[in-house]
Amino acid sequence: FYAAGMDSLAIEKRGFTPIQPELTKIAAIKTKDGVLQTIAELRVNGMGAPLFGFSVGQDRKNVELMIPQFSQGGTTLPDRDYYLKTDSRNTSIQEGYKKYISTLFSLIGNSAEVAAENAARIFKLEKQFAAAQMSRVEMRDPYKTYNKFHVNQLAAMAPGLNLQAALGLLKVKGVDSVLVNNPGFFKSVGEMVNSVSLEDWKLYLQWNLLKAAAPHLSSPFVQANFAYNQMLTGQRSQTPRWQRISSLTDGSIGDLLGQLYVAEYFKPAAKARMEELVSNLRKAFAIRINNLDWMSPATKQKALAKLAAFRPKIGYPAKWRTYDGLEISPHKYFENVQNVGAWSYNEMISRLGKPVDRERFNMTAPTVNAYYGATLNEIVFPAGILQFPFFDAAADDAVNYGGIGAVIGHEMSHGFDDNGSKYDADGTLRNWWTDEDRAKFNAKTKLLGE
Repeated sequence: FYAAGMDSLAIEKRGFTPIQPELTKIAAIKTKDGVLQTIAELRVNGMGAPLFGFSVGQDRKNVELMIPQFSQGGTTLPDRDYYLKTDSRNTSIQEGYKKYISTLFSLIGNSAEVAAENAARIFKLEKQFAAAQMSRVEMRDPYKTYNKFHVNQLAAMAPGLNLQAALGLLKVKGVDSVLVNNPGFFKSVGEMVNSVSLEDWKLYLQWNLLKAAAPHLSSPFVQANFAYNQMLTGQRSQTPRWQRISSLTDGSIGDLLGQLYVAEYFKPAAKARMEELVSNLRKAFAIRINNLDWMSPATKQKALAKLAAFRPKIGYPAKWRTYDGLEISPHKYFENVQNVGAWSYNEMISRLGKPVDRERFNMTAPTVNAYYGATLNEIVFPAGILQFPFFDAAADDAVNYGGIGAVIGHEMSHGFDDNGSKYDADGTLRNWWTDEDRAKFNAKTKLLGE
């Protein structure tokens, strides 16, 4: 995988030929049903994720159940406000985004005039998606974004999306209910399927294919993609190719790379030391809860029960994924990336109808990061962050408590922040606070925001 990604001569020679068949196929679409079919096919085949988000995950109110989940989407810029606000900064970003669109369409053979027109049409369509989306603040509310629908009920609300057929195309079988984070969005885009022209939908699908492929095509596409990201992030120079491909390898087949990493850099003694640190931080956190002067005994009891139920996952998963069926060629970089996307999608779908996998890591072992998972009530520390300067199994306690100790405490605190505090000890979205204590908590967190 890495070797294919580093074969720049082969990648440059191919240009955008890896996506030409799919671009031609999209151009030949004759009906709106063909549009909906292609929306599903791009996602299933690891070539894009147009119109909406889709995943399989735990039901937040029934955490032993894996359920299909639909989320608002369709846009490219990181937040809906980039489309809707008209101040100078956002206007500049909008123009930079249109330039990125027109550049990619120029690179596949369109004239400058046609490419600019394409950019305007795509931006107009995505702006309509943005107007139907909830704000970032609204999306942080786990109750507001928990909307369970019978499949037929959601299909009736958004008939233009033909959801029964869409679920089949998405390989979802034998389910009668789905979760939706923003029902209003799906009602709006369902209406847009009919109101937006077929030609604009085809253009939008080509754009989704192009933007997903751009980082993996020849250098003009990669440079255009970097210029777009540079506009958003301010990054001064492109990350060297070897680093980009290393990161992509980790993100694509991370459990294979992770085994090599752990064997070299994370010994059993380090895991044992980390377990001791987590245990001690948990005890310290319990003392802090008991000493709160504003929380009632009833809520303290529930908070302590949740803390005691935290499940630490340290270093690496108990069972590594083997990627059975994933085809990787040393000579076809783009196809490798696409195959990983398709394999990952199928692996996600395979979780439907099975028990929740509580051993799974949502970060690879070499990742320098950590996280708290609310529905599993878990705190997870990959081996990558359990290195100096965060952690050293042979170092003095002061070094480790000052380094990884701060990270452990930080992740524990997520279990009790404005979002995590809404989930109970077994990870269920369920209130465990007295009304008075919740009001006090909200008042105190409001002060932090001010």
